[in-house]
Amino acid sequence: MDSTLKTRSLLNHPASLVMTSFGVADLIGAGLLYMPASHNHDLGFLDALFTSTSAICVTGLTVVNTADTFTLLGKWIILLLIQVGGLGVMTFSVLFAMSVKRRLDLSSQFLIQENFLHLKAASLKGLIGTILLFTLVCEAVLAIIMTFAFLPRAPGGGSALFYGIFHSVSAFCNAGFSVFPSGLEPYRDNVSVNISIMVGIFLGSTGFAIIYELWQKMFTDSKRALSLHFKMTMTTHVILILLGTAGFLFWEYHDVLKDMPFSNKLLVSAFHSVSARTAGFNTVPISHLSENTLYLLILLMFVGACPSSTGGGIKTTTLAVLFFTAVSRLRGFSQTVAFRRTIPEGQVNRAVTLFMLAVITVLSAHMLLMSVGIRLPFAKAQGEFLAYLFEAVSGLGTVGLSVGITPELGMTGKCVMIAIMFAGRVGLLSILSILSIAGGKSRQYHYSSERIMIG
Repeated sequence: MDSTLKTRSLLNHPASLVMTSFGVADLIGAGLLYMPASHNHDLGFLDALFTSTSAICVTGLTVVNTADTFTLLGKWIILLLIQVGGLGVMTFSVLFAMSVKRRLDLSSQFLIQENFLHLKAASLKGLIGTILLFTLVCEAVLAIIMTFAFLPRAPGGGSALFYGIFHSVSAFCNAGFSVFPSGLEPYRDNVSVNISIMVGIFLGSTGFAIIYELWQKMFTDSKRALSLHFKMTMTTHVILILLGTAGFLFWEYHDVLKDMPFSNKLLVSAFHSVSARTAGFNTVPISHLSENTLYLLILLMFVGACPSSTGGGIKTTTLAVLFFTAVSRLRGFSQTVAFRRTIPEGQVNRAVTLFMLAVITVLSAHMLLMSVGIRLPFAKAQGEFLAYLFEAVSGLGTVGLSVGITPELGMTGKCVMIAIMFAGRVGLLSILSILSIAGGKSRQYHYSSERIMIG
């Protein structure tokens, strides 16, 4: 009886809906990309599945050249997968359920509000409608701007429009896909393209909760104090962008950036600082960067975007909670304190759990890639260890940046990356919540305490 109830709870859990929806969409996308009409060259099903997973998980890692391999139909399919993955399959399933007037249970409503908004929303339907409207408006405006930016180099107006739409969706959804053979490297010095991509990434990675609260503050209730979530998220968000820009500029000033004017150096540095936070676009070859810069990008990719956003990573609030927990303990507080507010112990535990899960997942994936990955057929100044670590963190953070080893991973290595991209997008906590149901009910009793030595 308990086994039956446990299985039923597992199947009805909202996290199961998320995983199932992403899995089904991933397989459908792979099937569509595998069709002969979707690609120009021979494409194996594993490579089609890898591309589909990378698109639906808004990662951007590719084992084939998107521009050369896929037809216009294939590129539209990738664009659709990016859009679905960015907004979340669960959002579309909720809208479908509402359209047929099905009633969502309380656990489903709680999970959706937890993912999209930390504040209480008057109407769940209105909230999701606002999310969709905001997304479409942002993507439309960015698409128009980038269409004109791409027009001088495009074969025609129709191609420029497609380029604008594709890159606006890819930027807002933090996917990092490009339909140009060499990505955005030819547009390294184009201010309009760089700023538009950066704005799209920033809006998508900041999170709907922050945008919603800022809108309420500006136009609805200007006297309402900003929430702790807003303060922690935006403070961490801005600091990481500034530190990333400064670090990139410092370590690459006399290397990759040496032949550029200072204004272009600053633009390239800021672009990669923003992009490394789960977007995955690049305007200079990542394989040409120094070890210091690659380590910096690894840290930025691991942290990722903000909660309730289109990006991945452990999220800015997780890093902030860990930081304030350490500072609070050093100051003698028994609880975590930030901005004169106390963070509930349950959320602190959740941040610690998520951090440890992410570290274990990255290290496990890195070890697997080192074990099953083929020896790289080209010299790497950074070495295979750092190259595979960069790849693993990029996959889990759904970033898409690579030093160029993705096509060389081999069949087993590609399967490892598919799994880690899926885990990074679905969310390690969603997987943990499902495993906790499978493992049984929460234990309410406690064992006797005993001290241990630390450090």
